[in-house]
Amino acid sequence: MTEPSEMIAWLDRRIASAMAWLDDHGKGSKRPRPQHEIETKEYDIARFEEIKAAYVKALERRESVA
Repeated sequence: MTEPSEMIAWLDRRIASAMAWLDDHGKGSKRPRPQHEIETKEYDIARFEEIKAAYVKALERRESVA
């Protein structure tokens, strides 16, 4: 199994990457990408954050049982 700290760092990098993409290509940029691409990135960010929160919660539960 992947080390928990490595998994959290990976999720943080994915979130940061998607946010950087939105900064560069989102609604406020000089040449924004099509709306469906922006919505997909926003969806991806929300899912990555949801996965991270669930992962951290599961780790906390596992550690409290051990």
